[in-house]
Amino acid sequence: MRYTSMEGSGSIDFINALITVIQTDNGPAKCLYISEKLREACSHVDFSTPETAFDQLFPLASKPVFKTLASAIEAGEKKVIPYREQNRMIFVEVEGSVIRSETTTRYLNFHFSKKDSPAMQHQEGFQRNLFESRQLYQRIAENFPRGTIDVLDSNFRYIYTEGTEYKELSIDPTSLIGTCHLDLVHGDSHQAAKANLTQVLQGEMVTYETTLWNNYYQSNAVPLRNEEQEIDHILLVHQNITNAKKLEAEREVLIKDLESHNEELLRFAYIVSHNLRAPIVNISLLLDLYNELDPSDPENQEVIENLKVSTNLLNATLQDLIEVVSIKKQKIPKVEPINFHLLLNNIEKSLFNQLKESGIKIHKNLTALSEMNYVYAHLENFFMNFLTNSVKYKHPDRTPEVWIKTYKTDDYCVIEYRDNGIGLDLDRYGDRLFGLYQRFHNHVEGKGMGLYLVREQIRANDGKIETRSKVGEGLAFTIYLRNLVG
Repeated sequence: MRYTSMEGSGSIDFINALITVIQTDNGPAKCLYISEKLREACSHVDFSTPETAFDQLFPLASKPVFKTLASAIEAGEKKVIPYREQNRMIFVEVEGSVIRSETTTRYLNFHFSKKDSPAMQHQEGFQRNLFESRQLYQRIAENFPRGTIDVLDSNFRYIYTEGTEYKELSIDPTSLIGTCHLDLVHGDSHQAAKANLTQVLQGEMVTYETTLWNNYYQSNAVPLRNEEQEIDHILLVHQNITNAKKLEAEREVLIKDLESHNEELLRFAYIVSHNLRAPIVNISLLLDLYNELDPSDPENQEVIENLKVSTNLLNATLQDLIEVVSIKKQKIPKVEPINFHLLLNNIEKSLFNQLKESGIKIHKNLTALSEMNYVYAHLENFFMNFLTNSVKYKHPDRTPEVWIKTYKTDDYCVIEYRDNGIGLDLDRYGDRLFGLYQRFHNHVEGKGMGLYLVREQIRANDGKIETRSKVGEGLAFTIYLRNLVG
């Protein structure tokens, strides 16, 4: 957007300055008559169309000049617009008439006269200051990265706007002149922007965030006062912070992940010290009981048997922890196309005896997603754990059943698994459900490793798992997995 003076025009005699425009509904408007003094003083103005002529004649007026003035004349109203006459600002009053014919043709007469009332002199002072300020605003806007500088009137309409952001968004800033800034702001941002700009008209300086053109902006607004110290305009500066918002969101996710990993590390350290300490202490005590002076001592045999038990427990614990560490260290797992029908058939064969003895019924709905790219061992482990848990924790008063459904969303391949077992009180145990060595039912065997490994394997490939359950009604898992690239 550029503001130019009427170079070489000298002073226009606005007495009897007249332009007549002819309009039809089917074609563009044309300048039919331009008074001689006006044409002579404005030899640089292109009068081929009224739109071009009025914009060039009155570059300081709100755009589009012709359309605004034509609407006023048709409504029987007068308009006052600014005009730069050599080195001073004056105001021109525009009035006119409309002559309609029996056809669709009509004639619009625009009569211009100089306005010198005290009120307009006051307005002239403001507009002169504004014009001078525009030069500064323009220089700032040209060097202000990803931002805009706006001047709004008391109704939040643009009377000036410029900025490098418009180039980035391929927006013509002149198209905004005369429009209301709030019309560009939608949703929650609309009410926030209106409330903040209203505060500015009350004399406050505000900073707030808003959404424009699908981008995030930090907006700074300050009141502009006229010569009588009345606030009648607002200086509004927008800075695009979309990238910063994205980085902030990523940082928050990273912080949450780090907090989660730190908590997991503390739990892991506790488990290692707790689960390894007991068998090691037992071994140490048993070795103290061993009669080295008389290896044939009958009590030595009992010591040896107890040592075997303790060492087996120690070995099992170490293997569990090694498996956990291996999942966390696995960076490039083998990805392959996996057919859910074949996968579940293989799992049912592996668990044939358990499933047959339990009498469990398996309902599968794999039509929406029958195949995906993933790590076979991980998917196998998910279903193995879910099915064995459904058997272990089946409800004693009904036949166990499970429902498996697969489908795809925009971002994930989804697996829904649900059973009708005894369920779990998630309000009480939900935060510990996927913990290491966590068990919630003592009437069946288990180490409390299965669901922990399932969650870690899901997390390893940027997935997530959700749980639903009611005591006595069963347990449901929804797994969201990325379709991996092999």
